[in-house]
Amino acid sequence: MSSNRNHTQTYEAGDHVQYQAIGGGKGTTSTTEGEIQEVITHKRPAGDTGVKVNATPEDPRYTGKETAYKEQNIDGVTE
Repeated sequence: MSSNRNHTQTYEAGDHVQYQAIGGGKGTTSTTEGEIQEVITHKRPAGDTGVKVNATPEDPRYTGKETAYKEQNIDGVTE
């Protein structure tokens, strides 16, 4: 992770992370790894699905393979 992040954004584009499927949170759903493609901080369509996300600077969304994920679904950075 980079050291030039603001206080509300934990991850940035280019970070390789492990994350839970949507709705997974810290539950028993499967995890996968991917690269964050974009950090979204305002309401707009996101990812390949084009679903509108209600992101804010305080609650950003992170786009991955096809959709956007909340920070709570990301387990952490991978090597």
